[in-house]
Amino acid sequence: MNHRVPRGIKLALSMCGMGALSSTAFATNGSYLTANGPFASGMGGVSIALPQDTTAAANNPAGMAELGARFDVYGLLLVTQADATFGSTANKFYSRGIVPAPGGGVNFQIAPQWTFGVSVTGAGLASNYGQPLLPIPGAGPAKASLTVVNTAPTVTYKPLPNLAIGLSLVLGIEQFRANGVIGAGPDGIPFALPSHGNSWAAGIGSGVGVLWTPVPAVTLGASYYTKTWFSALSGYKNDLFAPSHGHVDSPAHYGAGIAVRPLPGLTVGMDYMRIEWSKAAGYNIASSFNWHDQNVFRFGASYDLSDRWTVRAGYSMANSHLDSDHTLANFFANGINNKAVTLGVTYAIDKRNLVTASLEYDIPRTIVGTGPSTGTNISTNLQLYTIGYTHKF
Repeated sequence: MNHRVPRGIKLALSMCGMGALSSTAFATNGSYLTANGPFASGMGGVSIALPQDTTAAANNPAGMAELGARFDVYGLLLVTQADATFGSTANKFYSRGIVPAPGGGVNFQIAPQWTFGVSVTGAGLASNYGQPLLPIPGAGPAKASLTVVNTAPTVTYKPLPNLAIGLSLVLGIEQFRANGVIGAGPDGIPFALPSHGNSWAAGIGSGVGVLWTPVPAVTLGASYYTKTWFSALSGYKNDLFAPSHGHVDSPAHYGAGIAVRPLPGLTVGMDYMRIEWSKAAGYNIASSFNWHDQNVFRFGASYDLSDRWTVRAGYSMANSHLDSDHTLANFFANGINNKAVTLGVTYAIDKRNLVTASLEYDIPRTIVGTGPSTGTNISTNLQLYTIGYTHKF
């Protein structure tokens, strides 16, 4: 590590104090995953008009109406790598990690027209550079993590056999921790901010969706989710997240999708989703993170090879939520990947029990810092492995 404090760091550290939100652990679209659940993960995230498991409430609450009585459980491993420079191309850092996470859901057909279910999904970021950013007193190893777990109780109603409406309550738990963050005083001299350890917050939001099959070969879907408003993170509300009064809210997002079955056994789908990072507290501070809204496009296909085997493939792409002038403030929050290719497979053990696996490869990306972030460059790549089990009642 370079033991001189580069001049560019002194000039821009006031932007970096908020930059401890974390690095790539779960995220591929900001702090969101490309997909929820192994079925959608194999199809590039396509899910708004194509519910395939009980994480559907995180994509379109109305999708739970088409699943019947079942439960799904899955685990994922995210393999991450980030190479970065901080303030100077001679000041190099590396973050490596394997991050496990669970998810799943359950659904009940409580009446011919009604279902009730619960989806449990996650989001977040994490990094561990393993060494101090600068050789100043009190500066510990640079690492941070943000974990969000959402539980979505969901009810659906079918006024017509081909039309479903769904409503979800989103209950969130958020955990944040940061260490080794560097700030700057009024005179521009860098100093080490204290770590407050693990801080927790609770959040609430909602989602609504519709699913319509006008003809047997075509399904249309649309959904809208409010922000999930979280309580303040104690400790960090006094320094890192002071501009947002300690709040880090999950953004509102909405989208529409289509699924088409042109041939027996073949389904193709497409989603569009917009994520409103610019209106979410904690992400939208113009002087630090300055995250931009994202337009996400997802494409996928599945094909039934036989009664037991189904294969999937997909692609996801989005505009960048991060610009090159803000790489310094986002040094910890460097989940910059925005394009992914995916594969998936399901094996039916019998009519009630399924095993599903998927692989996601995010296309490596580099952002070279400009303006106040000159010298702070970020390169990342990641792979996501998911396996799940389904039981139909």
